[in-house]
Amino acid sequence: MTTYRLDPEKFPRARRNIILTYGFLSLIGLGIAYLNLRDALFGTAWPLIPFVFFLFFVAGAIAVRERKKTWEAFNITISDNTFVYAVPKISEFTLKKSEITGVRQVRQGLIVSTRLRKNALLISKDLRDADLLAIRRILEQWAEEKN
Repeated sequence: MTTYRLDPEKFPRARRNIILTYGFLSLIGLGIAYLNLRDALFGTAWPLIPFVFFLFFVAGAIAVRERKKTWEAFNITISDNTFVYAVPKISEFTLKKSEITGVRQVRQGLIVSTRLRKNALLISKDLRDADLLAIRRILEQWAEEKN
């Protein structure tokens, strides 16, 4: 039985993407506030400007904290006949060796196909490169054995 986890060295990229997303959303929120309040924005409603930025800062900080928890708790376990994909707040996704029909590489990682669904599961590219390659080889071998 082998367990794979997300690569901690790739977390800063995920954090950067969250920060950029919430920064962009705060600018959009400020723009919407400006469109709705125009004249009042620089008069009595000027405290809305820092409030919008603060609101999105807090939401972004919460998103980064939650992503870190998910990053640390995520794991994929492969044993002789089963593949288990475990993510916090989501029930474990278990595939038996006999259910896997194919694996293909996409920009976001690997897509696992089963008898019931062509796109059953996405395995993130945020795993260590060697681990992602090992998982791909194992799943391809399982799919070939079935055919």
